[in-house]
Amino acid sequence: KIIMASDNKYDRQLRLWGASGQESLGLSHAILIGTSASAGTELLKNLVLPGLGGFTTVDTGMYPQAGDSTFGDSTATIPSSNFFSPMPDESTKDKSNAEVIAGTLNELNPEVKGGFHVPSCSISEFISNAVPGASTPQTSLTEYIKNQSNLTYPPSTVPTSSGATGTILLIGNDLPASDFLSLSKVSRVLGLPCILVRTYGMIGSVRVQSAKEQFTVLQPRPSTEKFDLRLNSTSLTPSSFPSLSEFVDRKTARLKEMDVQQHSHVPYVALLCRAVKQWSKDKGSMPSTFDDKALFKETIKKESLNYNDELNYQEAVEKAYTAYAPDSGVPDEVKGLLESSNVNEISGESNVFDILLSSLKVYLEGNGGMPPLNGSIPDMTSDTDSYVELQKIYLERSAKDLKEFTEIVNSKVKEIGKEEDHIPPATISTFVKNVPYLTVVPSKSYFDEMTNGPSDDDKEALMEQVWDPYEVFEHSPFLWWVGLKACEMHHIENSHWPGKDYEKDAESKKAEVDKLATTMLSIFEKYGVEVSDMEAEGEGVSKPVVAKIAEEMCRFNGAEMHNVGSVLGGVAGQEAVKIITGQYVPIKNTYLFNGIVGCA
Repeated sequence: KIIMASDNKYDRQLRLWGASGQESLGLSHAILIGTSASAGTELLKNLVLPGLGGFTTVDTGMYPQAGDSTFGDSTATIPSSNFFSPMPDESTKDKSNAEVIAGTLNELNPEVKGGFHVPSCSISEFISNAVPGASTPQTSLTEYIKNQSNLTYPPSTVPTSSGATGTILLIGNDLPASDFLSLSKVSRVLGLPCILVRTYGMIGSVRVQSAKEQFTVLQPRPSTEKFDLRLNSTSLTPSSFPSLSEFVDRKTARLKEMDVQQHSHVPYVALLCRAVKQWSKDKGSMPSTFDDKALFKETIKKESLNYNDELNYQEAVEKAYTAYAPDSGVPDEVKGLLESSNVNEISGESNVFDILLSSLKVYLEGNGGMPPLNGSIPDMTSDTDSYVELQKIYLERSAKDLKEFTEIVNSKVKEIGKEEDHIPPATISTFVKNVPYLTVVPSKSYFDEMTNGPSDDDKEALMEQVWDPYEVFEHSPFLWWVGLKACEMHHIENSHWPGKDYEKDAESKKAEVDKLATTMLSIFEKYGVEVSDMEAEGEGVSKPVVAKIAEEMCRFNGAEMHNVGSVLGGVAGQEAVKIITGQYVPIKNTYLFNGIVGCA
């Protein structure tokens, strides 16, 4: 018999996003609009498997029947390009596209409740509410969401006792560009996040859009942890951190009398604090010049019995900068968040994140600009008893700071007329632990980008890509992003993808390519990117390179490939989990995949 480490089938992912993240996933619902292309169904698969609360597939039309002459039509669900489209048989007979795809996805996880919806109008009309008098769930995405008993709209922003919140995620799957525009606009009106996925031959894109103008990330989960140890002279005064000050005095009082074993296992935190106290006593201030900092490290080395053999002293020298660096409080990025009008003028309509930031600002003002201690300490060379005691000191101080911060939060909540448990303890604790990493990611809507043009930040971002291209310039993803953007603009204007007459004859082919290249050049012009007439190795964008991209995009003519869709579904699935759980940092606007060379 095989003994499993856990009988919880979600065990591995719980290690990634924890119980609150898993609960958030279980409270959320995804609406997939368009089922024919594989990217969206692959995305949904990557949410169903880890335990999404529920999903709805939305599409029009009936599933192709065996022997149907229209089976190969590009508007039909084609099994060869979508893994979740079974070959037509008795089980798919007289069923809609949306029903068949929902059934296949439901087989992946019986705990997930998947359904389908077939609008009585076109997908375009369903999204844009363009049908005259559209007021029923059958003819309006907005009304459908508001009238479904299995959907909570608007989603509650109040966390559960574990800190979880649910959401409704809109997914646009390889829809015409005009439908992407409508979905992007409706997403912002409804206050719901959305993901737009597109596969175009060997090129694919994932567009992530927040419910409002930005993503607020409470748990960024950075790869490198920042430890707040409060080792400088200001923090080590008996009044500011008495337990740590007492620990240092006790552990270092008998350094000269210790044997090698004891001497080499005094935690570096104690050694650094001792050096800080002595330096402050002798010099009056901490080292600020290069020479003083070098001398500070040298005084630590001289205290060792054999520096090359004592890892704790090597750690103390390596981390010396944490002792003489001035207290910075919170990072500049977090200070910027604290100056937002949403933070300074909270009300009953304020979200949880802004209330917590407002409370943090009050806490900082009352504690010399220092945030609540999060209580974590790094691994270090030490005897077990000393390390456990040191850990206990930081945890006790952290609990004290958390209690003070919680009182401020509850006071703020009361001021705006909410119940005291409006923000549960689990959410407050998570916020305190992540103060150094709090992140806000700006999110520009697809509608805004396509209708209002690029901002200065957009231009700067593209120029950075121009000056840092892929090793083979024409493979650089930004070139193909411009090509894909030009194709979408072409579809909005002409209601078909470029390349419709590509195979007709040489003259038609040239006309198609030239037209798309002209659109690409106009996009580069809007973004302030100069395009040279002649191609030069590594010398920026040129007309010959633009022509190559345009020809390839015309050749693709909107074709959808399952291998590219599978990659995009994986990427988009990760972004969906980030949005739903509020953990890890989502991409900023667009991810572009170049399947020709496998780069992004």
